[in-house]
Amino acid sequence: MPVNRYTIPSIVLHWTMALAILLAWGGMQIAEDLSRGPTKALVEGGHALFGLGVLALLLPRILARLLGRRVTAPEGTPEWEVRLAAATHLLLYALMLALPVTGLLTAMSGRGPFDLAGLGAIPNLLTSYGLRGTLKGAHELLANGLIAVVALHVAATLFHTFIRRDDVAARMIPGLARRDAAPTA
Repeated sequence: MPVNRYTIPSIVLHWTMALAILLAWGGMQIAEDLSRGPTKALVEGGHALFGLGVLALLLPRILARLLGRRVTAPEGTPEWEVRLAAATHLLLYALMLALPVTGLLTAMSGRGPFDLAGLGAIPNLLTSYGLRGTLKGAHELLANGLIAVVALHVAATLFHTFIRRDDVAARMIPGLARRDAAPTA
């Protein structure tokens, strides 16, 4: 019997990470409009905390994906689509690793320790290397790349839902799951 739904741990990790990514991105959109000061520092610290949260959840997410049974493609899906979906997922995982790492390195290259919204600070161990501009640029480029790949991911899900009318969305959204679709072990 083909497996047509992700495990509960995979679903929880998917949506928790999606929310953390959304909040990290949203925080920086707000921070860019703020002038220097404690409010901006707090929002930027929150951005960093959500980014570190994504990084912390990435290993469990990868393990859940590797150790869980594979979800099969809907019947009749062309091979090129299966390969594109696999490449997109791989790129999402790579970006979910690279983005927090470049963010952490950017924070470490600042003039002073980077405040994590009053919960701690990231030391500025890389200040003397003069890499802040390069690291910040890489972080922003990767963020734009993540937004693009997430948009592709969402567009593909919507395509499957409204054009193909298959169960792709129901695999990751429990409320949409078919009654005969049991979660994998």
